Amino acid sequence: MGRFWLCLLILAALLGTAETKRAQIWTQPAAPTVNHQLMLICEVTGDPGPQEFLWEKEESPVPLQKGPQSVLFLPSFNDTHLGTYTCTASSPQGTAVATYTLWINESQTAHVKVTAKLEQPLNNFTVCLRSFTDLTRPYSLFSYATEKQSNEILLFKPKPGQYELAVGNKLLFFTVPVSLGESEHVCVSWESSTGIVGFWFNGKPWPRKGLQKGYTVGVPASILLGQDQDSFGGGFEAKQSFVGEISSVYMWDTGISSSEVLWAMHNKPTQTPIFGWSDFPYKIVGDVYLKP
Repeated sequence: MGRFWLCLLILAALLGTAETKRAQIWTQPAAPTVNHQLMLICEVTGDPGPQEFLWEKEESPVPLQKGPQSVLFLPSFNDTHLGTYTCTASSPQGTAVATYTLWINESQTAHVKVTAKLEQPLNNFTVCLRSFTDLTRPYSLFSYATEKQSNEILLFKPKPGQYELAVGNKLLFFTVPVSLGESEHVCVSWESSTGIVGFWFNGKPWPRKGLQKGYTVGVPASILLGQDQDSFGGGFEAKQSFVGEISSVYMWDTGISSSEVLWAMHNKPTQTPIFGWSDFPYKIVGDVYLKP
């Protein structure tokens, strides 16, 4: 009985050291950078024998690569490489499959272009929108540019807990609670006759400030969501791009009251906007996803 028991112990130990064949994909470098080389590496554990690797990409009609190479090399990574990749590692012992979704946290091209045409210069305006992101770096939410002035209107977030508004390239700031991982609704209004700027955060009014009294916001305009225009319709910087969700976007050529802000938060505006979320005129540029 002693010997039999010992055999069981040895068998149990051997079974305990047996490793299931697994595959996983990781990238080198860990954080992809646009226009730089990138490697997707398929690593297999639990099978020391020779492997054959089949690389596929979702929605691609043909395999990307097949053979003994465990590395898929992308010499100049860009937006066209975004998507879900699958590595199938095969050997006499069996197969193991791994998937990896390749994504970037910033883009120098992706944005939403508002296609509404403004016919008259603005002496008043209100912009409202909701955003949801985990970014802590600076990013642009709403950019209104003309041929003469790239920052005619800019709603920008330089850091958590702070919003920046530009009118005619003049800036002011509003400090708000830091709320990472939560959606934020903001409205900003401006009137030329007094220069008064109103700001509402999640429906609550903030102390009003003054900016650009007597100024007129020009037309025609290039209006974008998610990028900061340094020139008319362009001049983007990836480090200022927005990554996350934007919704409930409205713009009026008038001021707004606190009660109207609350209605806009629930997508039930009481005033007719220049453009609004229920009938939003837009064009997607680059890697932007729309959920109706």
